[in-house]
Amino acid sequence: MLVLEAMRTPRRGDADSAPALLLYSRTCQHALRAMERLAAHERTRPGTFQRLSALARQIGATPATLGQIAASLGRAGLLEARPGPSGGVRLARPPGKISVLEIIRVVDGTSLEGRCILGFPVCGDATACPAHPVWKRARALLESRLESRSLEDLSRSVQRKHRALSRRARFRLS
Repeated sequence: MLVLEAMRTPRRGDADSAPALLLYSRTCQHALRAMERLAAHERTRPGTFQRLSALARQIGATPATLGQIAASLGRAGLLEARPGPSGGVRLARPPGKISVLEIIRVVDGTSLEGRCILGFPVCGDATACPAHPVWKRARALLESRLESRSLEDLSRSVQRKHRALSRRARFRLS
């Protein structure tokens, strides 16, 4: 389906912590996970703010890192923040009205455009790497899918994945 389905970055020491090809920065991955968690929070507690420290724990980021990400997302009109003991962050718009690509572009700029999948500093139609013809088509398809996929879609996919993993774990214990 999508590169972003799992929404989990392996930690050092995890059994499956082999290096992965990162199409998006770690900051972008944190932003996507935070926004997904806020969308899930919005389903259960509409309109309420979630504490930044609790959200940081959920996604495996430091509060300082998440604070910087939240500031960027706030400037882009995707998050609202409220200071103080009852403060926190919440989505500024309904999750169905925020595209996954919009979040990526806030954090990583123009997304995948101009990035070479093989890591060459210059790669384009005029100076193509060996993978360029295939990657160019794949990149366009991926960005189209991410543009048409809402944060709500992503959050519900993550919820289904967690349910499936939970069922699989219960099955193994039986």
